[in-house]
Amino acid sequence: MKQPLDLNKVAVWQLTFRFSTAAVPDGQGIHFVRAFENEPTRQRYNRIFDEVDAELRAEHGDYQFEGCAIRPAIMKED
Repeated sequence: MKQPLDLNKVAVWQLTFRFSTAAVPDGQGIHFVRAFENEPTRQRYNRIFDEVDAELRAEHGDYQFEGCAIRPAIMKED
């Protein structure tokens, strides 16, 4: 039986995402974000999306966010 994920044991989160622009209709990206202990889920999502938004705007200007998946990338050692 799988154990539930202890969010405080995550060291780094990975976001894979899809986006489109006039020049890049099927864009894809990956972004890694350091985890903070006891961070509320909404705050974590807002922080991750703020970082990705800044990255996409700097590189592409206007873009359309198409979808994403967030998962633990690196776990803390016990």
